[in-house]
Amino acid sequence: MYANKNTKFCVWDQSPAKNNFANTNKSTLMKNQLLMLSALCCSVLANAQQVSYKLLGNNPQDYHPKLSVNLNIAGIETSSNSVEATNFYASVFGHYMLQDKLGIQFNVQRAWLTLAKMGNKDMPTASSYEAGAVLFFNKAERKRNERIVLKSNESSYNNKRVTTTTFITVPAKVIKYTGIRGGLSNRTTAFALDQDDYFSKEGLNMSSLNTTGLYAGLINRRLTHIVVDASGYGKRFKSIGFDWYADAMVQFANKFTLRDDPFATSSLSMRSGADITEDVKKVFGSNALGFRIGMSGFQIAPKSETNKKFGMCYNFELGMMPYVGYYIKGGVGLTLVKK
Repeated sequence: MYANKNTKFCVWDQSPAKNNFANTNKSTLMKNQLLMLSALCCSVLANAQQVSYKLLGNNPQDYHPKLSVNLNIAGIETSSNSVEATNFYASVFGHYMLQDKLGIQFNVQRAWLTLAKMGNKDMPTASSYEAGAVLFFNKAERKRNERIVLKSNESSYNNKRVTTTTFITVPAKVIKYTGIRGGLSNRTTAFALDQDDYFSKEGLNMSSLNTTGLYAGLINRRLTHIVVDASGYGKRFKSIGFDWYADAMVQFANKFTLRDDPFATSSLSMRSGADITEDVKKVFGSNALGFRIGMSGFQIAPKSETNKKFGMCYNFELGMMPYVGYYIKGGVGLTLVKK
């Protein structure tokens, strides 16, 4: 079998930042244009070439991991209501499938650096724990053109870093699952009190929020496993699982703990460590509903198939939670277990 070979160019400017546009002379602009023109010409020539390949595997239905454990080592989270709640975290997420269509999902997240904790040692470490069930009610096979990377090189030209990726596109089977999921979640984060004068005029700025709730929603899982032996490049593959989810959330228990002492002249009797849940609800109101959408990627083939013990994973999520406001988080890491 044959496939067209494609080349993708990414150009990164490594030159020092300029103070104004006038410092960029005509010669530099011409060099940049020549660079891009050369890349375009090479890409056109590459597209005209064909690579022969032998299909070694195209059976994603056999690679739905019963156990998937992924370590996210470089995550960041921030929210709209409290900049101080921004944190850098590590997390472990994955699933255990009891059957092909029924399983358990989990995500354990804990910050290794929180902005609020840097200025207030009494602030607890930001964390998030969730566990729940997933039930797929539909499973289908689709055909899809998948990109398989043959090689990737980096070079430098005119003070710019150029990444060249060569790939082929081949027809592949894709297994798609559609289902529902739901579970229990708990989160600890910082909450800024100085959003309202009631607290700020008394010298109170920060509290911690511990919130527990339920989530339920839809999930779509896609599995791809295709292995080829490409002429001149050897064994190449694409073997990955992808989850997309959308949840509604109900936070039924919210507890606020004061992490500041008021001014000495304050009429408030509360001190750091006091439960101020009722005071916060009087000022900011009671709210329990939220939502989120997210996606996760994880490796699915064992080392015996890919000759790689680990592989890249990722998780990204955005949504809205009571008191937290709109938030976004995400990061990348390694798939540790796939069997």
